[in-house]
Amino acid sequence: MKLFLVKLRGMRSSYSGPAYGCSYVVAEDSNSAYLLLREYVDRHDLGFDHERELQSVELIAEDAKYPRCGTILFLTKHD
Repeated sequence: MKLFLVKLRGMRSSYSGPAYGCSYVVAEDSNSAYLLLREYVDRHDLGFDHERELQSVELIAEDAKYPRCGTILFLTKHD
């Protein structure tokens, strides 16, 4: 799994609640990270449609011994 910082075109201010447009998402890849956030804001009808568009996705960390991004993501393992 990987940790991404997903930024949307809008909803990045937190003065009226969570800044959904600047969210950390754990997913397998960048496309899945955006889709997970997009489905959430669509389902809850947050912001306007143009504010839900993708601005950027940045890989922050990954669950690997030698991550390419240089930062390890530690996840709780459930047996």
